[in-house]
Amino acid sequence: MGQHEARVGDPAAMSRDLVHLMRRSPQLSPESVDSASSSPGSSQEASPAPSGLPIARPGLLSWPAEHLVHTPGFVEELESPDGSANTPSGLKRSHRKRTHNPDVWEAHKPEIARLYLEENKRLKDVMEIMEGQWGFRASQKMYKTKLTQWKFFKNNRQADVANLLYLQRHRLAIGKESTFRRNGKPIDVEAYIKRRGISAFDLVEVADSGDLPPTVRCRTPPSVPRILDPPDDLRLKERFFQWTSQKFVKPRPIETGYLKRLDLHHQSKALHAVQLLTHGCWLFSTGHNKEGGDFCRGAFALLHHILDTSASLSFFEMMMAIRRYPKLEIIKELWSYLSRYAAAIDGVNQPLHRVLTAFAVFSQQHALEHNIVILDWALQWASARFNSSFDGKSFDYTMIQPWDLVPVGESYHRYYLCLNHWEVDSIPTATIQSLAKFENPSNLRADLLLIFGNQCGWSDERIPKVALKVLEQNRASAKPSDYLEFVCLYVTAQHSRKRSGTDDPTTSIDHKLAREYLQLAADLQGRAWPPGKNYFETLTLLEEWYRESGNGEAADDTRRKRDESCTNVLGELRK
Repeated sequence: MGQHEARVGDPAAMSRDLVHLMRRSPQLSPESVDSASSSPGSSQEASPAPSGLPIARPGLLSWPAEHLVHTPGFVEELESPDGSANTPSGLKRSHRKRTHNPDVWEAHKPEIARLYLEENKRLKDVMEIMEGQWGFRASQKMYKTKLTQWKFFKNNRQADVANLLYLQRHRLAIGKESTFRRNGKPIDVEAYIKRRGISAFDLVEVADSGDLPPTVRCRTPPSVPRILDPPDDLRLKERFFQWTSQKFVKPRPIETGYLKRLDLHHQSKALHAVQLLTHGCWLFSTGHNKEGGDFCRGAFALLHHILDTSASLSFFEMMMAIRRYPKLEIIKELWSYLSRYAAAIDGVNQPLHRVLTAFAVFSQQHALEHNIVILDWALQWASARFNSSFDGKSFDYTMIQPWDLVPVGESYHRYYLCLNHWEVDSIPTATIQSLAKFENPSNLRADLLLIFGNQCGWSDERIPKVALKVLEQNRASAKPSDYLEFVCLYVTAQHSRKRSGTDDPTTSIDHKLAREYLQLAADLQGRAWPPGKNYFETLTLLEEWYRESGNGEAADDTRRKRDESCTNVLGELRK
């Protein structure tokens, strides 16, 4: 009796006793209580309830408001002694967690965002605060599900960084710099890539150009005022970006047979057209207009093959050719012809067609120097789209000059150069492991030396040291590379000429060394390669240096040799 009386004034205890009795006697239920009270033998007037005990209506248990937690959208539950949840209607046992309709979650979303993201609280603490201050209770699993749906992430996920990189490149293509912040803190994409030991090329694979998380903001940083690019310039860049992003986003692992695709490219009519165009532009630059016209006509007869789906690599080779020997009339006719041809045939994707049209319009409206600038931009964009670097600067294919001296069949490495970060000190041992059994790394090291020299304007004092070390290694090799030896001599000559500066060329030691190294390079070039435009250009440069030094006799001999080689070249080309 004492124990019962102690519970009479405690509604929570009374409710637990009632649930306990119902479990022990399944036949006892709210319905049975109701039916019993309404039976003929029952009293028509209910006796007063003990003090503090809630009054029960037939079929429903009613509890004082102070014993319930009221939250919109909740289906209120009662706790049974063993911890299981029971609803007031029927008091049925259930293991399901509390659920809320979406509107309730959305109502609490700003507060959850403030606690979890802005104040950087742990999820456990957020749950306690939301329950204590707002009466909002949900399981940790429900919270995590909602945080994922809302994209409330505290750390940078790979997919998010991939989309940031995609957006950054997109904005850069139209001349806009970008800064990113998550929850007010700056996001360093470059540091993320370096920390994770991946490349931007890896990230491009997972980029889906989707929306950024709501916690990330993209802004254009303030910059020094400058002259705005003309609208057609921005339009061209935007279209070029769209095409390259669509066309060049897949990795190129060797095991997928990519080298076979490169072999087909090297033997294609598209690349042959580019080679003819290159020779034609070179001949125009030397004053051989008739011969140059013949080659350009031959090139235009095959140029439509560049529009083939499999010939996208030739498109960049073509841009390298017209950038190396720029002639406005050829540039105008080239883009106009390709854009008209693309419009007349089926099968050309629309992004490429729009690129060609944009180039055609731009070339007609701007002078040669502006066309050179836009070509440089396009080639540099293609070089840097995977965030590679050389000596801490963005990688740039245009720094490989001369471009076509290396044999075509030995240039696999050039399609992988833009996927790595290169350092000057590693040039003597540079290699691409996956290509080691397919190509001698000597050609890779030669290209890196050319990039190094052109990038620093031949002024870096490390050039002769690195070149000498690489040259010694090459000569000690079982299969020395003519291309690597030529490049070592060539870059040393260029560096010496740069060091001579404004010194008197007739007495300067550095100028003398420059002439000697370039003479050795030219002699090797004459022996190792058939006469051609690269040999012609080397001899032209050597003649210029001899005349600077006052050695007219050597300059005249060099010119005669150059003209003879040009005559031989024309004869070979006509065949």
